[in-house]
Amino acid sequence: MVLDVGAWDNSMTINTPGQSGNPESPHYRDLFPKWVKGQYVPLVYSRQAVEAATETVITLTPAP
Repeated sequence: MVLDVGAWDNSMTINTPGQSGNPESPHYRDLFPKWVKGQYVPLVYSRQAVEAATETVITLTPAP
């Protein structure tokens, strides 16, 4: 993880083997090739950057 405290949206990270802990998810192993090559992915913080990078939104609703 490389944090840019002067411009948070410039921060970078890598999580191997992937972002998901679910073996059925396409994101379970997707970061491994980047990790092997010493590459990083963006770690965005601002609402604008997060919304621009969002692929999926999951809405959790409590049971009645």
